[in-house]
Amino acid sequence: MTDTEIFVPRLEWLIGGLRIGSEANRYYGSCGTDPLKGITEQQIFNYSVYIDVANDEEVIKASWYVGLNSFNNTDEKDITTNVFPLSEDSLPEIKKWLESEAKNILG
Repeated sequence: MTDTEIFVPRLEWLIGGLRIGSEANRYYGSCGTDPLKGITEQQIFNYSVYIDVANDEEVIKASWYVGLNSFNNTDEKDITTNVFPLSEDSLPEIKKWLESEAKNILG
């Protein structure tokens, strides 16, 4: 069984400079690698947590895909995204959702 523990950063970190005229931070992570095998012949679960604007409302989005490419080099149709309210209470929900998705993919 693969370790599917997901790290979700604090809301303050995600907000970053958004409130002072700069940009929000975007967190990227992955799981599914074996320290002895690296990335060969394995499914890598890649995920990202970030703030976005949907219908003029700030939300937290969590996205994931399986593969070796970066988010920018992965076709949008291969990325699964879920939207959560911009709230500290959303962070445990995001962690639970991503860990469940990772477990389904990685076993």
